Amino acid sequence: MFSKRCFSGRTGAIAAGLILLVSFYCAAQSVEDSHLPGWVLYEKGLSLYERGELGLALEYLNLSAKEGVLTPEALYRIGRIYEEEGDYLLAEMRYNEALKDARFLYVPEDKWLIQYSLAGIYLNRKENDRYEQQLLSIFDEEMKRNEEIIRREHSYVQMLKESGMDKLLLLFRIRLEFSQEAAAQLGVYYARSGEWKSSIIKNLYTVLTYFSGGLDFIMEKDPEFSFPVDLEEILESDQEFLISLYEGYAEEVEGGFLFRRNLDTLAPLAVNEDIQKAGKIILSRNPFFHMSPSLYALRKMECESGLDAFLESGKLYRALFYLALSLYNEGFPERAEEIWTLVSLSGRDTSWRTLSKKALGDPEIQTSFLIY
Repeated sequence: MFSKRCFSGRTGAIAAGLILLVSFYCAAQSVEDSHLPGWVLYEKGLSLYERGELGLALEYLNLSAKEGVLTPEALYRIGRIYEEEGDYLLAEMRYNEALKDARFLYVPEDKWLIQYSLAGIYLNRKENDRYEQQLLSIFDEEMKRNEEIIRREHSYVQMLKESGMDKLLLLFRIRLEFSQEAAAQLGVYYARSGEWKSSIIKNLYTVLTYFSGGLDFIMEKDPEFSFPVDLEEILESDQEFLISLYEGYAEEVEGGFLFRRNLDTLAPLAVNEDIQKAGKIILSRNPFFHMSPSLYALRKMECESGLDAFLESGKLYRALFYLALSLYNEGFPERAEEIWTLVSLSGRDTSWRTLSKKALGDPEIQTSFLIY
């Protein structure tokens, strides 16, 4: 009879043999396929990459790159494999090679994917200057195509400082495309670096982009919807939603609070009186509460199922938080309080809501542990 040790050794040997056999088969398969057109090799490599078979994917992608077809795409995917395997130097080299051939990309917009990947490597290696410059190159490229946005940049900042979020969102819309992520990351980077003016600008672009996208989505579904001027306009156009917001906030303080209604028609009986009553209840626990048009718009966006993925990343809340922090450090505590209040009253339980509540009590809050 075989001992357990002997059996284990044989099992290990068999397993090792099987692994070698599979490896030889895969290598033989890739050699056998080497005559295929470059685009076929690329698609095979991409399919293997998506299935997590990185070693074999790398062989096919290298073969496709040698064919000279879809070379920048293949180089980019090769870089991704090296990055996932922790070889950041080789990954950086492949990304840079892909960028040199970016004009040959089948989908020109893939250039931004390569640049974002490079920025991620610089961030991981804490090469902050290179990280910043890579993101700025993406952001500046979009700004060259949207000179009107740049011309209005000073107006956005002044409007926010002088009149607040409500007026800003009423008057301005921005829809950044490929540079949206660059603006979002730079907003955090500048805030953590204490570069408050730059942080305000980049976070402001992020906030306006998210609100513009969300509000446009709602207006496509409901052409009569618009960003309201004040509470009276909300009462006139969306009374039931406003009532539901007040009831929700009040119930957190005093369970069971409801607006009075006609028992037959269920129509509210005294909306203004109940709003005042609910407001007093809410203020008893949250002295910063204010039902602003910005809060109404944010809660409206949060109730749209079609915007779940849009808001799920938390980047809007993050940008709002750091925008407030930057305004506070630039000498605009009232504006900071207004924005932190907005985030603290959001309907999503995020770390940014928790931090905003803390910041309202202690504006000197330290956030060095929060990166991206």
